[in-house]
Amino acid sequence: MFVSVGVRFEANVEALNMVETTGNYTKHRRVPYIFRDEEGYKIIYVPAISGESLAHAYQELLVGESKSIYSSPPVCSDCMRGEFFKSMDKIHLKSKTQEDPSKLTPEKLEKIIVEKCLVEDIGGFLYAERPPLKRSSAFQVSYALPIKTVAIYSTTEPQLHARHAQLRLEEIEKKGRERGKAAPQMIYYVETGSALYGFTFNIDLDAIGISGINSKPILVGEEIKKRRKVALMALLRLVSSQQFGAKLSRFFPVGGILSVVASVSKNPFSITSPIYDGYINSTSNRLSVLKSKFKEDVYLYIFDKTENIESALQLDFVEKFDTPEEPILKVIEIMEEMKII
Repeated sequence: MFVSVGVRFEANVEALNMVETTGNYTKHRRVPYIFRDEEGYKIIYVPAISGESLAHAYQELLVGESKSIYSSPPVCSDCMRGEFFKSMDKIHLKSKTQEDPSKLTPEKLEKIIVEKCLVEDIGGFLYAERPPLKRSSAFQVSYALPIKTVAIYSTTEPQLHARHAQLRLEEIEKKGRERGKAAPQMIYYVETGSALYGFTFNIDLDAIGISGINSKPILVGEEIKKRRKVALMALLRLVSSQQFGAKLSRFFPVGGILSVVASVSKNPFSITSPIYDGYINSTSNRLSVLKSKFKEDVYLYIFDKTENIESALQLDFVEKFDTPEEPILKVIEIMEEMKII
């Protein structure tokens, strides 16, 4: 089964994805973006949050959710610490097997890694020694980009901050009446962004626990089901907790989730990107064609505060909810009914 999720959220004064520091100035990630006005198409630069940033947060949540489902989570020591080096070489492979990897077949090596680490099963890995081995990620995530109609208003702006040191009291004691000298203060700038963002997250549940080499099961059926549930629970946490991106301790974004749309289909289907207005109706129309032409069971679950979706709600496979968590909870429920998880 294939699950596709689109999310829209408002983020004011956020520093979720910083790219470089020059002196005391830290810059926000910005990307070129195609924008159209009455004069035609043009390129503007807008704040963005990379897919790598979102994927890192999701994989950390995979680790967290595995702890709630397993008494002894099948997660390697690197991933358990949130350091996703994965099995990239012999050094990082050593915790999974003491066998000489150069004497193993690719199929055997993949089996060892997948059995030992749930994160590498779901998130993929690249072993760059012999035999070279690549496992594609079961999930896909886009950059979070501003919604098209308001992209021109998205902005980045540096904020001035100062860090002050206390007086050096030992100097007062040493020099008697001499006034204590203050340690230098630190002036620094953090570039913050504000925008209405949208991003897409896809996951192929059928790829979990299955060999990427010969398409045969690596794990037993119940273990595959447990890992699929971990994958969906981590997705729910990603949306609900908003625990993704950098500088959350002092720049937690002001705003909230505006829209969550989740589709379920037997074969790969990606919802229309939430950066476009009308994306929900577009998605429902596309799924309707998929259902009628390919006779495929499809489901679309919606939480939305931004669009007129009356036409989508007329379709029998569409259901609307009142909170952003419910569409993904409904996906989990339908997967349990189908015995997918």
